[in-house]
Amino acid sequence: MPDTFDPDIPYSERSLAIACTRGRHAIVTQFNELLAEAHLTEQQWRVLRVISDYGPVALSEVCQRSCIHKVSMTRIIRALTERGYIESKRNTEDLRAYNVELTPSGHEFLEQMKPRANRISRDIVERFGAEKSAQLLSLLKELAALKAD
Repeated sequence: MPDTFDPDIPYSERSLAIACTRGRHAIVTQFNELLAEAHLTEQQWRVLRVISDYGPVALSEVCQRSCIHKVSMTRIIRALTERGYIESKRNTEDLRAYNVELTPSGHEFLEQMKPRANRISRDIVERFGAEKSAQLLSLLKELAALKAD
């Protein structure tokens, strides 16, 4: 394992940020064909999956769970609403906030997409290894916990 502070090793080979970006790219590109056929961006797919898992959910929580900035989220929510996949409702406890949830059409769309998406995910885990996949998820959760608030 390279020393992340060894100046003799090129920065691009010892940078955690670059390594995480490369890993993310390796995963996301596996979904390109599926998303292109569905006319979705990777961010829109992430948002739909988060809303499916947690909805109805506060928009701020969707931003946090999907790692998407609120400015970008506004555009994504608008596009998914226009497609009839989600709807926003004012939060009854905080009238300044909105909750988002899947529409029946959104549920149906995701149910059609999930089997293929799950096959892609299973294939990635099989190729990388179940134990290494679980270890990587655990390590990345620890790394994420270091964030400065």
